[in-house]
Amino acid sequence: MEPYLSNYTEQCTPRLKWLSEAQLEQIHLASLEVLERTGIVVQNQQALALLKEAGCRVREDRVWIPGWLVEECLRLAPKRVMVANRLGQRVMPLEKNRVYYGTGSDLPFTIDMESKERRVSTKKDVEEAALLMDYLPNYDFIMSYAIATDTPSSVSDLHQFAAMTINSSKPIIFTAHNPENTEAIIQMAAACVGGEDELRHNPYIILYSEPISPLVHTQDGVGKMFKCFDYNVPVVYTPGVLAGATTPVTKAGCITLMNAEALAGVVMAQLYKKGAPIIIGGGATPMDMKYSTTLYGAPETGMNYAAMTELAQFYGLPNFTEAGCTNSPLPDVQAGVEAALSIMFNQLCGANLVHDVGYLEGGKTGYLPFLVVCDDIIDMARYTGAGTRTSPEHLAVDCIHDVGPGGNYLAHDHTFKYFRQEIWSPRFFIRYRWEQWEEQGRETTLDRAISKVRQVLASHKPAALPAAAQQTLMDIIARRQREARS
Repeated sequence: MEPYLSNYTEQCTPRLKWLSEAQLEQIHLASLEVLERTGIVVQNQQALALLKEAGCRVREDRVWIPGWLVEECLRLAPKRVMVANRLGQRVMPLEKNRVYYGTGSDLPFTIDMESKERRVSTKKDVEEAALLMDYLPNYDFIMSYAIATDTPSSVSDLHQFAAMTINSSKPIIFTAHNPENTEAIIQMAAACVGGEDELRHNPYIILYSEPISPLVHTQDGVGKMFKCFDYNVPVVYTPGVLAGATTPVTKAGCITLMNAEALAGVVMAQLYKKGAPIIIGGGATPMDMKYSTTLYGAPETGMNYAAMTELAQFYGLPNFTEAGCTNSPLPDVQAGVEAALSIMFNQLCGANLVHDVGYLEGGKTGYLPFLVVCDDIIDMARYTGAGTRTSPEHLAVDCIHDVGPGGNYLAHDHTFKYFRQEIWSPRFFIRYRWEQWEEQGRETTLDRAISKVRQVLASHKPAALPAAAQQTLMDIIARRQREARS
């Protein structure tokens, strides 16, 4: 290295710093005070027994967790969680500043591709969303996106998992109705990768489970988490809140309560199994006091996620946030602004699992072309987050000297060598001049996204399941449906 570059970082990746170390400590200590003073409700008997044995004060289902126990369990929780894809490739290491994007789950409504009308979601919508996500390069993991409302309600979560894993080989974050269905989904996943041992070694699935704010940890929410830890399947255990309704309205108060709930999850996870792979964070949205809606696209939401990401980094734990979601009912200007700002926020903060990309109407409606638009937004954010290189070649002093005053850089070898790296190129956004745009049929970005969705659904083929695995999935669903009836 040249002498003038000694002790110098060539490329400083841009970072968004939201809270000071002192503020993070304040929130941490306030969260410990909530757990020690106010306590939590735990409706899972196994978790209650573990907490009591560990030294917590327990009265019926109320538990007070001492700060020393929280600190001990934070030391036990893994700082890095590795997630594979269905093909066994270890593609998603969850660790500081590695950012991954995916959809959310369980949207009750979908805007139909043909009629353009909003209708109730079906299993086909889950299948098509998974297929599209499998194709689009900037989505790293998938969730169900829609609800399979046309399947038996007792096993709709199993149908959604089958739709996802058949139509994509990417990592899956799944939801489950109860511990029994969680077990069934784990067996379905094992059938797709060659057995339980392979799934334990290279899990490609992550459970999403929640406490109920404020401060209630349910029988099923905890039970599903424990079931996954039996198989080394990672768990996102995070609250989804409405600030001003289920948490204090102040941003710091909202984060303190959510963090206390997440820390309680860490404690229960590590008491159940040392080193259990748990992911913290949550859905930190305020409630609109005029319309009682969930404000996915609000600036407060991005501010909360920045703070919560830094808290997770303060603990050294992987985290789960939201971005790319909007309160607009359609993919319009508002949707683009809210999606872009939130995605950029998360990229610069270094969040790990960023879900709910493509949500419309505050998390009620989905429209596949909006996912295509968000793919370009994610790509733009990732390009920005990579920073500016300042190596001697990039400073281009020799190139400037070669061209000299009044020259032109268009034909210079340096331009040819670097322009693809140095000028971001979108896949779907439009950059034509007016005349070129007219020659191309006056398509909007959304028009192009619609065309791309139709092309992908008609022609994209995901990696196939192992022989007989698809039948095994259907057999497990049928068996679980029979058990649910009895």
